[in-house]
Amino acid sequence: MFSLTERFKSLGFIVGVPELREGRFTKLQQVYVKDLTKYTSLIIEGFKKKGYSTYRYTFYKATYIKDGQKINEKVYVEDASPLEVLRKVTSFLSYIERG
Repeated sequence: MFSLTERFKSLGFIVGVPELREGRFTKLQQVYVKDLTKYTSLIIEGFKKKGYSTYRYTFYKATYIKDGQKINEKVYVEDASPLEVLRKVTSFLSYIERG
């Protein structure tokens, strides 16, 4: 059985590390990033949400210009369970690989 992080790594995502401040994480968050082009990335953000025992995830594509300013964002799924986000990500990657 693979963890979600292992699955995202196998799909080419880099695992982000939450920011530490004064020895503590500033947020309970998970971040996974996969670059599609020099300026466009797929991003998965996981966060703890009250009332849920697992992380909730948002999956989106973002395009930036040279100075790092975001110029476009397309959200594919928000507030999704681990299984929902994994299905959406694998489906999206399959679609772009065919195209």
